[in-house]
Amino acid sequence: MEEFLSVDQKERLREEVWRKMREGGLCPSPEGSIPTFPGQGRAAERLRKLPEYRRARTVMVPPDQAQLQVRINALMDGKRLIVASPGLRDGFFLLSKEFLHPRWWAASCRTSGIKRMGRPLSLNEIGRIDLMATGAVAVGLDGSRVGKGSGFFDLEYMILREIGAVGERTPIVALVDDLQVYPRVPSEEKDVTVDVIITPSRTIRVRERPERPAGIMWEVVNRKILRRMKPLWELSQGAKG
Repeated sequence: MEEFLSVDQKERLREEVWRKMREGGLCPSPEGSIPTFPGQGRAAERLRKLPEYRRARTVMVPPDQAQLQVRINALMDGKRLIVASPGLRDGFFLLSKEFLHPRWWAASCRTSGIKRMGRPLSLNEIGRIDLMATGAVAVGLDGSRVGKGSGFFDLEYMILREIGAVGERTPIVALVDDLQVYPRVPSEEKDVTVDVIITPSRTIRVRERPERPAGIMWEVVNRKILRRMKPLWELSQGAKG
């Protein structure tokens, strides 16, 4: 298993997926991103049929373009939608049809609209999250996930776990193209695993996945970016106290 802990192997896998998506015409410029893909709307519709999604009152979705339709659907479906601000600079925001007129739903779910139209949430206002949906560069059938390399989704989960908003059994769903699904992908202790993989053509339930971080792993947090992330900085001050 040692080779599956290699950061270099993660980067090689990212480059392989990005190349395949670009050369296959799935995404013109995927490098450095959670890639968009032509069937992401169909994948988002598959998510709506998932029992865990249908039961969820509060869902959390990252701000990536690849998850735009997931955010719009959640808003339309009357979910309490929690979205992290890009780079976690301004923490978390709430989007809800309770205060957003339907004509603003699509705009509020875009990266540029989250902070402008959403309501900022303090950490103690987030409450319980029933389901998390995310994208990926690649996912393994064991639930392991490789992101774009920034570690933002892992940090978002750790923060939410630290404050009790999510737990080990909170369902996490990754929506990707079929090309992005591998038998196994490189994984590290700090990586957040998923329970369900949804592609435009299928829904895959992970049978046994590795455990997730039980909270913030301060030893892996880059100190240079700590002050730029409002919720992480707040929790770090509490940890010192």
